[in-house]
Amino acid sequence: MTRLIYCFLCFVFCFFMVITAGCGGSDSNNSDVSLETMIGQMTMVGFRGTDPNDDWPRLIVQQLETGHLGGVVLYRFNIVNQPQVEALTRAIGRARALYPVLVSLDQEGGKVQRLNSTNGFKDFLSAQKVAEQMTPGQALDYYRDLAAMVRQAGFNLNFAPVVDLNRNPQSPAIGKLERSFGADPEQVIAYASAVISAHHSQGVLCTLKHFPGHGSAGGDTHLGFVDVTDTWNPIELEPFFRLSGPGGADMVMVAHTFNRNLDPVYPASLSPQVIDGLLRQTGQYDGVVISDDLQMGAIAQYFDLETVIVQAVNAGNDILLFSNYFAPDPRIPDKVKDTLISAVADGRVSLDRIRKSFARIVKAKAGLMSRPG
Repeated sequence: MTRLIYCFLCFVFCFFMVITAGCGGSDSNNSDVSLETMIGQMTMVGFRGTDPNDDWPRLIVQQLETGHLGGVVLYRFNIVNQPQVEALTRAIGRARALYPVLVSLDQEGGKVQRLNSTNGFKDFLSAQKVAEQMTPGQALDYYRDLAAMVRQAGFNLNFAPVVDLNRNPQSPAIGKLERSFGADPEQVIAYASAVISAHHSQGVLCTLKHFPGHGSAGGDTHLGFVDVTDTWNPIELEPFFRLSGPGGADMVMVAHTFNRNLDPVYPASLSPQVIDGLLRQTGQYDGVVISDDLQMGAIAQYFDLETVIVQAVNAGNDILLFSNYFAPDPRIPDKVKDTLISAVADGRVSLDRIRKSFARIVKAKAGLMSRPG
């Protein structure tokens, strides 16, 4: 009963914040919310540990409850078996945070599924295999099972579906791993729509990735710099634009690919031209934008942490994702907070920019509370 009352109060509070903040935010909105709290909602991290009583998971709960963190992502090193992961996500989800906690994972199927038969869950086919073997209608039922499993395990956000077009079947991060539904935008849209509908039916938010398209890349941004200038095509934007409107995906994840025709200086995830320009203005998207992991090689090898944080926010990212997979650092939330407070104070980041992100995140979380599951 206590948990139900807490969830109800979270929903009422989020709903109130959506009404007062509006869809876009401005300097006159969110005046009663501290800068520190708004920055916390913009921060998502991974962590090490499998037991709620381990040091780092306990720190995560503390960071959530003090408002320095808005969500977490779990990886294979966090998952041992079903009872264990449910206990871990339950402890995180029940943190006495001001806002509902985003508990996320990558559960696509195929080579990218954190819950699988090795840790006591069910295996699901890759996107490529689903498109080869099923109709979109059959895929809807199939992905309902996947989304139900995700929800039962304690997650409310899935970093799926992949809507990258399979323009290079040998692309090491997409085509070679069978993560794409195909090279035809209409086919990708049909199957990705099934993924989105299936997740929403189970009360799970979902994410389009990797904007503005990773399917033509010849390299892997996990490892280093990836230039798609000569391979990327504007057709790759179509699934993102078509699936990010009302009733579509809840977030868009931005890739670290570099395209000098879109931005001659920064990769997509740090580019105002790509996020605020191409996605928000051309694509008319006003939902949550989340960066791909900002500790991946394509970013960490070329930019220092302070630059990454400031540039990612100014580019238009609402949530900054740090996996702690490559460079584990329990104090990332504090570093994000301190960096952005300083950047707002000296004018490198505007307060209005922070408020707009905060408003979008709170709106998404209110939607989460209103969905079944």
